[in-house]
Amino acid sequence: MMRKNSSIDTSLFILIGKIGKTRGLRGEFFLRPFSETIDTFLSFKKFYVLESSMMQEVDFEYLKESNTNIIAKLRSINDIDEAKAFGQKNIYILKSELPELEKDEAYWFELEKMKVINLEGHQLGHVASVNNFGANDVLEVTKGNQTLLIPFIKNRIIISINKPENSILVDWQEDY
Repeated sequence: MMRKNSSIDTSLFILIGKIGKTRGLRGEFFLRPFSETIDTFLSFKKFYVLESSMMQEVDFEYLKESNTNIIAKLRSINDIDEAKAFGQKNIYILKSELPELEKDEAYWFELEKMKVINLEGHQLGHVASVNNFGANDVLEVTKGNQTLLIPFIKNRIIISINKPENSILVDWQEDY
């Protein structure tokens, strides 16, 4: 069952997973979590999908861990054809449901638009996005038409994150 809520601001949500291929004939599908661990994903209670520019709450009958994926079934879907029609949707949660972090920690979405300042006090730009190319997370920092890619390595390159001042202190030079 899905409940519609057209008055919700989509900026209040964060992407946490994606529905993948169907599994079996009873309407199950694989769900790929974007959280750090599957347990983190399973700790959330309310999930939403974007349908026709409205967020709709989805009612899972069950979510079961399966290797690095999750096997899921919605109460309202009972066969493979319904599951295929519903598939490939992004799964969201409310940002307000995220756990509190330590003082010097931040979620990726909180880093975006933060100003980046190096140890010499030079502003390198603002975080345009955070990416992961395999080895570690990378800040994409833009200033005008210049782009810097700064590895997100805490206590080595990323010295501190100051949420109240909306800034990140880095050990990085402008000409790297």
